Amino acid sequence: MNDTSHPIIALSAGALVLELAPSAGGIIVGFRRGDTLIMRAPDRAAIAAGSPRGGASWPLVPYSNRIRNGRFPWAGRIITLAQDELSRGHAIHGQGWRAPWTAHDVSQSAATLRQVHAADGFWPFDYEARQSFALTPDGFTLWMALTNTGKAPMPAGLGHHPYFHRTADVRLRVATREIWETDAEVLPVRRVPVPPAADLSAGRAVNSIESDHVHVGWKRPAVIEWPSARLALDIDATPIYDRLVVFVPPGEPFFAIEPVSHDTDALNRPQDDTGMRTLAPGETLQGDMRFTVRSL
Repeated sequence: MNDTSHPIIALSAGALVLELAPSAGGIIVGFRRGDTLIMRAPDRAAIAAGSPRGGASWPLVPYSNRIRNGRFPWAGRIITLAQDELSRGHAIHGQGWRAPWTAHDVSQSAATLRQVHAADGFWPFDYEARQSFALTPDGFTLWMALTNTGKAPMPAGLGHHPYFHRTADVRLRVATREIWETDAEVLPVRRVPVPPAADLSAGRAVNSIESDHVHVGWKRPAVIEWPSARLALDIDATPIYDRLVVFVPPGEPFFAIEPVSHDTDALNRPQDDTGMRTLAPGETLQGDMRFTVRSL
């Protein structure tokens, strides 16, 4: 990851600016209204060095979050995925952010990114993935698609990992049906009704939350409010994104609200209803998510 040539595509519509870095993992670099941050401030030096972790959001393709120890059963065998500096002990966040994407149909307010993956140690299945961004003065829509281009069935999931700007007064409101309790490795162990401590349906100050959990069955939209900036963001998504990861780490200037299609470590629970799909050769998984900006 030492390629220093990572041009940024800047889309604009009205006061909104959405920046993308196709060759640094197909990431969203940043999203703002004028000078007001909506997603977190990017680390542009890291992005210039090729690290997707410097961005504000990255594509979760062809799976979301962690796979325990990078191992899972599939078609009668155990698949062990390669590890690198992005893995941190468990396979994480898929293949999409590890490799360049190519930009297509770029205009002032829209762009499509495409990645063609040939089976390798990090993901032993062939696929083609696409992200299409359409920005308006009110927000942006992100359409994602994942196609199995191989000759055998492939496990498949989709999502995005947006980090948002964290202020002292920012609030989060979303109703969810269930939540996954986790172990010391932040991997799910038990799916339970949402307990009072994790209930976000009435709205909570983000600074009162500490979370790294998958919520199941969220009611659209999830709402983020920045009262001092008189700004709000509504997050909506098509039904395939039935899970919502809420990641609020203590003491950090960001938090993440991630629409995803399946549970964390779903591949190691094939007997459960995890949301993980199986794509036949030539089959496509696709869906939209919408980020709408409004004034308070």
